[in-house]
Amino acid sequence: MGLTDLGLTGFGLTEYRALLIDCDEVLVDRDSGVWAALQPLLDSRGGQPARDDVLAEFSAVVASLYPRFAELGFSGLLCFAHRQLAEKWGLHASWEEGMSFARSAGNWSLFEDAPGAMLYLRKFYRLLVRGDRDAEDRGVLCERLGIAPEDFISLAEGPQWLTDQGDQVQPVLHVTRPSVEPFAVLDRCLIGRHRARQPSPCAAEYCINSMADLVAQHQLSLRR
Repeated sequence: MGLTDLGLTGFGLTEYRALLIDCDEVLVDRDSGVWAALQPLLDSRGGQPARDDVLAEFSAVVASLYPRFAELGFSGLLCFAHRQLAEKWGLHASWEEGMSFARSAGNWSLFEDAPGAMLYLRKFYRLLVRGDRDAEDRGVLCERLGIAPEDFISLAEGPQWLTDQGDQVQPVLHVTRPSVEPFAVLDRCLIGRHRARQPSPCAAEYCINSMADLVAQHQLSLRR
């Protein structure tokens, strides 16, 4: 399924000046990375737990810890999440195992279409990526995505950072996941990579299945 324009705003794809793109599950395949890094713990647990159930438990634990992000940092957040999952499953996990899990974030893969899409889209937009990484991982990730370090925006940042950017980035389209709450007053493009089909009607200005689809639809918009 391609991208659906519901006409909820006056902006077409070619009229936005910047894209605010969520990092994880839009550009970076976080779920596959987390699933792979949890395998030693899951081997100790035994059985055959469903991947989606495990990832849902992980996401819930991370969400409960996120108010402590300023204290823990990204690695600390993942380390504590690993420890809490182990406790929930009746297992013992050392801090070393927790930190090994946390450091795996530096190796999470990009989705196959992400590098090419970013290369294309940066010809037409300022690209801002929204996510969280430790300082030692951020530079490498920005290089892989082809963006400047100052264009990587922490999830902890409030709407003020966008105001500080001024008119150079307005109007902005937020490219995000359906599960993410609306950010500020931005138009949204929802990417449901793991959905067989998008809901109808679309719950945002645009609904799409991949970054490759976004590129294709932008190319169509240029021809109109």
